[in-house]
Amino acid sequence: MSSKAHDGDREDEMTFDLLQISNINRKTIGAKVFRGNISSGPAYRFIRFDHIPPVNAEKAEQIIKLIQQNEGFILTATLKQDKKSRGTLLGLEGSGISQRQFEIISNGRDNTLELSYWVDGFRKVFPLEDVDLADSHWKNITVQVTGENYSLYVGCDLIDSLNLEEPFYEHLKADNSRMYVVKGSVRENHFRVGNLKEIYPKMTYDCQHNPKDASLDVCGG
Repeated sequence: MSSKAHDGDREDEMTFDLLQISNINRKTIGAKVFRGNISSGPAYRFIRFDHIPPVNAEKAEQIIKLIQQNEGFILTATLKQDKKSRGTLLGLEGSGISQRQFEIISNGRDNTLELSYWVDGFRKVFPLEDVDLADSHWKNITVQVTGENYSLYVGCDLIDSLNLEEPFYEHLKADNSRMYVVKGSVRENHFRVGNLKEIYPKMTYDCQHNPKDASLDVCGG
């Protein structure tokens, strides 16, 4: 997961490799190297989600602070998802036993990309529609949250956009929380294969300046 903020010719770079800061590697129990992805980095087939570790707590707190400071984030991905499957790209669990603070789920059954979050104990779901992500083909996607706007790009094309009811990221809490990649809140929401890489807590998306290695590679199953 790589966070980069650009200001003219000056570039402040903070890099968070999700697999690295989650300590997911070839030795991780329940994760096997997956061959055939188009990314230059490794991808993994996840078969034991009870062994998937969370993002390092210190790094997760840093990411949350950056999202709040920048009033949103950009998450890029190179994604290949099986038809009719569901899969979590990113999720943040709360301090409770089962409650999640937010999660992004690619829902191939409804052909949506869902952003869910919880405010005052109530779950709110905002689906981007007709996204066509779950078709078993590789796609370069960019998920952008800017203030109260939630958008999806495939390549440089805007697929769908909607307004959220509130800037949910203001309510995110790092204390006693756990951030996960690929691991859903329930079994059916796990992604099966993936190489997850990048998040950009910045507000301007320019596909011409989106580096090739800025990717979150996942294959839903």
